[in-house]
Amino acid sequence: MFEQNKELMRAEILTIGNEVVSGLIQDSNSQFLSSRLNSAGVNVRRMTSVGDDPEDMVDALNGALERVDLILVTGGLGSTHDDLTKQVLAQRFGHSLVMNDTVLRRLESIMASRGKAMTPGFRSQAEVPDKAEILHNAVGSAPGLLFQHDGKKVYALPGVPKEMRHLYEKYIHPELEANSSGRIAHRLLRTTGLSESELWPLVGGVEELERWVSVASLPSYEGVKIRLSASGKNREETLSKIEQAERWLVPKIEKYIFARDDELMEEVIGRLLLKESKTLGLAESCTGGLIGHRLTQVPGSSAYFIQGAVVYSNEAKMRLLGVSEETLRHFGAVSRETALEMAKGICERSGSDYGLAVTGILGPGGGSEEKPVGLTFIAVADSETSHCEEFRFHQDRKINKERAAQAALNLLRLRLLRVL
Repeated sequence: MFEQNKELMRAEILTIGNEVVSGLIQDSNSQFLSSRLNSAGVNVRRMTSVGDDPEDMVDALNGALERVDLILVTGGLGSTHDDLTKQVLAQRFGHSLVMNDTVLRRLESIMASRGKAMTPGFRSQAEVPDKAEILHNAVGSAPGLLFQHDGKKVYALPGVPKEMRHLYEKYIHPELEANSSGRIAHRLLRTTGLSESELWPLVGGVEELERWVSVASLPSYEGVKIRLSASGKNREETLSKIEQAERWLVPKIEKYIFARDDELMEEVIGRLLLKESKTLGLAESCTGGLIGHRLTQVPGSSAYFIQGAVVYSNEAKMRLLGVSEETLRHFGAVSRETALEMAKGICERSGSDYGLAVTGILGPGGGSEEKPVGLTFIAVADSETSHCEEFRFHQDRKINKERAAQAALNLLRLRLLRVL
């Protein structure tokens, strides 16, 4: 990504395990390591996964040694028959395995705390390459290892995420930050309301942006994330590039940017409601409580989220929200008129400042030529005014549910910002 910056240390991540290459588990370790290495000013060039085959492991390692100066290997350090990383690395670098008393005492302490006898396999974790530096594992059993070869460093870390992260943060990251000759920074702009093909024409060409940063467009069902990445000699220079890029980009799509970096839509809603000292009531039909679930994932949401009603049937809409039978009979449950009455109803009956309502046809069945699958109405109301918008989603039930929840929260966001 940052090939033009020759001052950055280059690294590769090698993940070991049949369970990874077979798709049995997701490789969250590489994602974590790549992010943390970037934050230390290290340019990650490749992430590779191989199974528990010694020949494949050596082949991947040799390729990485030819390309970069730092390699992080995860997995294969445990006590089972397919944990071969330690043996393969020891053989590759010409080391012998020897018993380490400190690691052995750690293993004995673990087994004693469990009230179990030491097994030969568990004990074998105390056998370490004689010339490698040991990274003592305070949250697990298998120690990490550091091999140094022709001026290059190869770290071997356990595959268990908690243990891998502990060893990385204790032994690797501080050293990298102290010795890094450059810095890398990322800024994530989270947008919603437009597809990728609709968003980028508003921006135009990215050539101007690329004067300062590299740009990645990351579409999802909830919107498009735009990642701006920059590198420089120090933190100040790197952040300056990010800020210049933002100043150029944001005015073109500001209405659609709801958050930056790790902030989620539900956190934005909570922040805006708290800022205005306002409260919210929800009336959900097709989303089935998903919006309420998202809002209550945020700690402290009880300060602004008063009540939620899942009103899937017409009877529930009438009984719990006061939607009129005439409205349902004349316009149907999936209609602008019903959505507005739902929003007003939950606002009045919960005593909240705002009412948010959603009703739609998720699919795969239930649609018609007049009201196709994906048709959704979302309304927001307060004590004086109300507003409803129509959305046309697609055929997938689960995706439609997620899109409807995101669109509803975004409509509320725009109302709180007085854009509507």
